[in-house]
Amino acid sequence: MIKTVYITGYKSYELNIFKDDAPEVYYLKEFIKHKIKQLLDEGLEWVLIQGQMGIELWTAEVVIDLQQSYPELKYAVITPFLGHTEKWNEHNQEKYANITEHADYVDSIFHAPYQGPYQFKQADQFMLEHTDQTLLIYDEEQEASPKFFKQMLVDFMEKTNYTCDIVTFDELTAFINDLQWSEDQRF
Repeated sequence: MIKTVYITGYKSYELNIFKDDAPEVYYLKEFIKHKIKQLLDEGLEWVLIQGQMGIELWTAEVVIDLQQSYPELKYAVITPFLGHTEKWNEHNQEKYANITEHADYVDSIFHAPYQGPYQFKQADQFMLEHTDQTLLIYDEEQEASPKFFKQMLVDFMEKTNYTCDIVTFDELTAFINDLQWSEDQRF
């Protein structure tokens, strides 16, 4: 039974996505929705994110939408440190504010501003220790920031009975192709 899941992956710029209305965002959100619905069948109650741009904020938007049909579904934003969005542009800060406003729980691992990379590592460790599973959207073919978390995840799984779902671009592409095909059939 999976009650809590941490959903993470690429930041938007690591996928060369710079606009919320990019077609890729629609497909990624549909994929995340599909995965969350599968987990809801397994007893999912909480989705956790650290509030990073990209996969994590899109996940929060998906959860907000899903809460209309699944009011029991909750999400938490647990950031590594206070003020992690200070250097973001105004649009992204507004988007983040909206997400935290709708969140069921918001906190920071360190109740202080950025002090060093150890804060990110500590936040990742917290996520592993406080969730039943991680859904990681990451492909070895396109290394980026999630590679450090992936290594920590693999090490953690070797020592515990923790589970993960690492989504590759092949799995995403297959889902998108199926979705496009089914959408084409409607017309």
